[in-house]
Amino acid sequence: MDGTSLTAQQLQESVALSQKRVQNFRKARTMFIRQFVGQYYDAQAGTIGTEPLNLIFNAIRVLVPNIVFNFPKHVVTTPFLAQREYGNMLGLALSQQDKQLKIRDLYRRAIVDALFTMGISKTGIADSGSAIYFDEDDQIDPGTVYTELVDFDNFLFDPAARRLEDALYLGDRMCVPRQGLLESGLYDNALIEKLPRAYSPERGEKRVESLSMRSVSPEETGALEDMVEIAELWVPRAQALVTVPACEGYSADDYLRVTDFNGPNSGPYSFLRFTPPVPNNPLPVALVGIWYDLHVMANRMTHKIMTQADRQKDVIGYKRSAADDAQEALDARDGEAVAMDDPEGVKTFSFGGQQRSNEAHIDQLQSWFNMMAANPQGVGGVSMDAGSATEASILQNNASVTLEDMKDAVYQFSAEEAGKRAWYLHTDPLLEVPLTRRVKTPGIVIQTPAGPMMQPAEEQEVQVMLTPEARSGDFLAFTFSIEPESMGRVDSAKRQQAAMEFAVKVIPAAAQAAQVCMQMGVPFSFARFVSRMAEQAGITWMDEVFQDPEFQQRMMMLQMRGPQADGSKGTTTPAAIGGGMSGIMQNGQPPGVGAVMDPATQARSDQQMGAAAGQAALPNRSAY
Repeated sequence: MDGTSLTAQQLQESVALSQKRVQNFRKARTMFIRQFVGQYYDAQAGTIGTEPLNLIFNAIRVLVPNIVFNFPKHVVTTPFLAQREYGNMLGLALSQQDKQLKIRDLYRRAIVDALFTMGISKTGIADSGSAIYFDEDDQIDPGTVYTELVDFDNFLFDPAARRLEDALYLGDRMCVPRQGLLESGLYDNALIEKLPRAYSPERGEKRVESLSMRSVSPEETGALEDMVEIAELWVPRAQALVTVPACEGYSADDYLRVTDFNGPNSGPYSFLRFTPPVPNNPLPVALVGIWYDLHVMANRMTHKIMTQADRQKDVIGYKRSAADDAQEALDARDGEAVAMDDPEGVKTFSFGGQQRSNEAHIDQLQSWFNMMAANPQGVGGVSMDAGSATEASILQNNASVTLEDMKDAVYQFSAEEAGKRAWYLHTDPLLEVPLTRRVKTPGIVIQTPAGPMMQPAEEQEVQVMLTPEARSGDFLAFTFSIEPESMGRVDSAKRQQAAMEFAVKVIPAAAQAAQVCMQMGVPFSFARFVSRMAEQAGITWMDEVFQDPEFQQRMMMLQMRGPQADGSKGTTTPAAIGGGMSGIMQNGQPPGVGAVMDPATQARSDQQMGAAAGQAALPNRSAY
């Protein structure tokens, strides 16, 4: 290898040690995923009551859509003013590429991977020193940027590394057709011919993919094509990609391929972790591993309760001398009166039955699981185990902190992955991406019958092209981030409520502020202020509001009418609109502007939204 003294045999031995180092992690991960999918994932029958409470599945089902629900909105910034226009175009290109790559689904799968171990993505460009050779029959067009997930079972790293960022190499194992490698012309064909066939029966049982292949053997799935396993390694110090065999128990005399790495300096891999780092260890703690014991204990206790309930029975006991009385009682219908010589000689005895303390134990286990799993009950809309409203509020606030931390981790992962794709866009000599963006036309002075009038600036959509000619500055000067909450889901009722509050409170207050600033001679842009406030509130259509083709006609009519008296009907003077300064000084705010609720009041209002809607749907009882 260029710049290193490692031989092919040494590197292959290191790859084997890498697989050996993480074998316990992979076995534990398989065990966790087996609990996640349940006993009926790929089985014709199961034992009823073995896993009645799949708490792991429920937690993941709730957390994933609350972290990533929509496509991200990229924010590309730079300290150099001249490069900001190009940075905005890069952000638009990334957003357009997100939909082509279905990046939202990739992020959701990365979140699931990170809950079990960590999410790993790999970014490259097809057929240009990339991880594998893409031909014209593949789904990825040659010369295009791609991002794919790397399964933890296939991930490789320097076995002596204490941090992945400091590893001598990072890589992944892949199973590819032998014929495709031979026809690519990128590898040593003599060595490719000697590689053993992939998918041995004993290896298939060790992987997560075997969970859905119980009725099909691994060797049968690879019978249609001759598949081989190779490992591609990125060596940061040499900035090279090295390909070696990944078959267990096999070693080649030389490298299958060595080539320069044409990509960002940070390499092709991005990592998503949800737990704090472990000192001097490269792998994070699996969140599901923390939940696993409580999940198993809750299922065992539930199974015990069901078994106790099945054993419960009622038996009628009687004295031998009262056999006729017992038979009369058995033959009697419900509510029927029967005559007995010795009623005390016939009694009902109950055996077995569940213990009430076991139900309390299950509730406690679920409460503990809910605490350890960032409150999926509260996030999923299920009532929380709280004794009071104050306790419920505390639980909700604490859960939101953990959920927000997970969101931030996803945003950082997304920004890092997007930055790698942007590097390929920035360095592509044949770059040509059509984009649509909104630009603001400058204001102009027009002549009207009433005199000169300033026509305000307007925004309109224009067609732009991201080409190499538009490239500006050094790529290292750009920083990539994701707009907060752009990947989250906003309920339609809350979105409508936010829009109504914005229209009722913010816009009238902004209009009054603009008038006061005009009287005071202080520059104040009403349109920019409202647009920024709308952006903070998550309202994305505010720029369309300021497009009014009839604006000039109405302004001409107002000028032709002339000034009106303050307080008169139809007045247009700034002092008269909204009651003037006197009303503001008296009330502390413009008339008609609703009071802004503090966070505690807003939280109570949000908690009552569901109850208010339900009560509104009830029939009017006064009509009966």
